[in-house]
Amino acid sequence: MRDQLDQLAADVQAAGISRIDFEALVLRLSPQERRFYLRVARGPARTTELRQVCSIGNVSQVRASLNAKLEQAGDPRRVLCRVLPHRNVYGESGQLGEWYLVGGGGGEQRAA
Repeated sequence: MRDQLDQLAADVQAAGISRIDFEALVLRLSPQERRFYLRVARGPARTTELRQVCSIGNVSQVRASLNAKLEQAGDPRRVLCRVLPHRNVYGESGQLGEWYLVGGGGGEQRAA
């Protein structure tokens, strides 16, 4: 088994595929889930960035489906959301989500 994993790792590296891209492929992510996963794997991202840069309309829904696939795969990581205070261009206060990937266990989970 170890030899097979070593060979797979060598093949992935030779193909020039990053670990994150490989994980997205193995988890059978939809295009939106893949973009979301690749972005939050690099660090926290705000809802506005995910909508604009990653072309994701309903960030909470994509997060829920991604977390379900991570759980099915036995992966302890989850995407969580921290709600931050925000003031819009009209001076009105509101909330804005900041999404991040955690290594499993603990932490607060709140959807924006």
